[in-house]
Amino acid sequence: MEERYCARLVTDLMLTRENNGKVEVLLALRKNTGYGDGEYELPGGHVDAGEDLMHAMAREAKEELLIDVREEDLKIAHILHHYTGDRVNFILTTNVYDGFPSIGEPDKCEKLEWFDIKELPSNTAMKVRKSIEEINTGIFYSNL
Repeated sequence: MEERYCARLVTDLMLTRENNGKVEVLLALRKNTGYGDGEYELPGGHVDAGEDLMHAMAREAKEELLIDVREEDLKIAHILHHYTGDRVNFILTTNVYDGFPSIGEPDKCEKLEWFDIKELPSNTAMKVRKSIEEINTGIFYSNL
């Protein structure tokens, strides 16, 4: 029998806000993780066994950003099949949340910053840059 491909599910939060007529996105600068340290990423994490995507994202938002996000306010904006990491990333978006985004995992995150969605920093992770560009052009699915 042929072996089936298995991938881990990951939720990434594209938290947005309007500021002076521009759309901004919140990015986290990674540190001490052994993967992508020194790069800006979307906050998020792995889906636990038996866990719904939206629930996983709400849980990760609470853990990483110390904010409350309601599952019904999340929308899938993009799906990224990350072959090199055996992951399928679901980029979920919202601009509705309770609280003030703060670093909830200081051992993994150096800082949080809002950036103009059209002017991301040069050290933004390539998969994040690609996903945001494709979301901005209406592309729902891509791969690496």
